[in-house]
Amino acid sequence: MATNEKLGSKKIEQTEEKENFVTRTLAFFNKYSNVIYGILLAIVIVALGYVLFNKFYLQKKNNEASALMTQPINWLMAGDTASLNLALEGNDEYSGFLDIASSYKITKTSNTAKYYAGLCYLKLGQKDDAMEYLKKFKKKEDVLWYACQATIGDLYDEQGDESKAISYYEKAIKSEDPFFTPITLFKLGQMYERKGDWKKALDSYQTIEDKFYAEYQKMGISQYAERAKAQVGK
Repeated sequence: MATNEKLGSKKIEQTEEKENFVTRTLAFFNKYSNVIYGILLAIVIVALGYVLFNKFYLQKKNNEASALMTQPINWLMAGDTASLNLALEGNDEYSGFLDIASSYKITKTSNTAKYYAGLCYLKLGQKDDAMEYLKKFKKKEDVLWYACQATIGDLYDEQGDESKAISYYEKAIKSEDPFFTPITLFKLGQMYERKGDWKKALDSYQTIEDKFYAEYQKMGISQYAERAKAQVGK
């Protein structure tokens, strides 16, 4: 009997707690309803504004910028010094990568223009400028971004900064690109060898074998893998 009374009392307490919670919630809502509705309205307005901004402004600007990219890309592909400077600076008729990057700052195309500007500077031998623009390239286009990390790694390697070179190579090899990823893995393996980290060097070579076997054979990686295995086994 006592047990039933305790259970009944507990159920009453729980019911009262629920009722009190509901009462407090309703009271809070009634008190701050204007504020709550204002916040919800603000969220809706911001979301709608973002959608409209993207659809009617940003997309239009990005399309404009994309149309301007054709000629400087042609100049970049030509590869001679005069063409590379035109690709960067443009002329009276066509914009160059630098102008596109600065005039269309919030667009995806502006981001891509920074990457191509970095490549132009690299081909011109202006490596400090190349590094500046390559590091400005944000991760919006995965394939290009990974290739960019590999190029930055090369620049740090040339400067003798092995730690930073390895850091950028490790970012680059997360791509599955069949062309530059095995090359970057090989460079990474070579850097690990220089540091005496034969286990990581072997891992790099084995990744090429496992994921890019055709390139593994073409690049003659087996001799490097065998050497690394011998060092690991010592």
